[in-house]
Amino acid sequence: MKPGFTLCGGSKDTLDTSVKSPSVNKSSLSPEGKAALVEHGWDKGYVAFGFSASETTVKVATALSLTGIDVQWVTVSFDGSDLEDIPEDFDPNMITPGSKQKLGVKSELFSLITGGKPMMPALAIDGVVYTESEGIVKMLAEKEEISDKEKNVELIELSAKYNEPIFQALKHWGWAGLHAYQNYSMVNKEHYVSYGQGNQTEEWEKEKTDAIKEFMGALEEILKAKPKVNGFFIGDSRSFADAALINWVQSLEGVAGLDVKKYYPNCHENWGIIKASPPDGSAHFIYGFPVFCGYVTQANQHAREAGFDINKYWE
Repeated sequence: MKPGFTLCGGSKDTLDTSVKSPSVNKSSLSPEGKAALVEHGWDKGYVAFGFSASETTVKVATALSLTGIDVQWVTVSFDGSDLEDIPEDFDPNMITPGSKQKLGVKSELFSLITGGKPMMPALAIDGVVYTESEGIVKMLAEKEEISDKEKNVELIELSAKYNEPIFQALKHWGWAGLHAYQNYSMVNKEHYVSYGQGNQTEEWEKEKTDAIKEFMGALEEILKAKPKVNGFFIGDSRSFADAALINWVQSLEGVAGLDVKKYYPNCHENWGIIKASPPDGSAHFIYGFPVFCGYVTQANQHAREAGFDINKYWE
């Protein structure tokens, strides 16, 4: 089954929104979870939990910067470590800028404050905890008085609709190889063992790459319809839509190994402009994420040389 967003008749950036609109996940907290928020002072104002070099957290970090709201950040690491102040000698590449504490995604505390569904990013607003990155970005956009709100929401929904099949492709052609090489030390093994070389059918692979073609093709047409590519998907200034879409070129290139420059030149040019002047909240992803991409490339080198190459579906 293919995702349902298409350009309507190829007309600029008008999208078919006949599919169900994605929504933010509001965590249902136990009394202990609510008490934990109060205990740590996370029940007032905006408190964001995540690792801003990640593909999902960067969306929320960039969107929050557009609101002008004061946000307290807590770095979420990939282990089960308890909450602690960040040591002075801690690797800055593993810290969300501005955060003073860190907490493991597998920890009991993080599970408590996310209603037993520990995932990052998470955003607490006056004691109510939300998850799902595009859903959070959409919620923030709808709260703000912004121009072109309808276009913003359409593009956020576009990103959300294709999120699952694209992340499955990223796991298959990228992350699974890395995590297998590391013996799944940073992740739940069950989330990755069904992906990677030899673990899915050609039919499955074609379904996922068809989804990428639809999604990236839609973005390519939107940029092509603009007077010039300028680093923004809407108009001439940063938008919530840009926040929702910020990771895709770097993720597809760096993790899956897709030749975005060859197949989607406008998207690639747009990303180059973004990198040259990183939006607030995105620098950790723009400069830090490629380090992880390098590890992914090394872990998948032999498989790709043997023909496990996503680009064959574009040739």
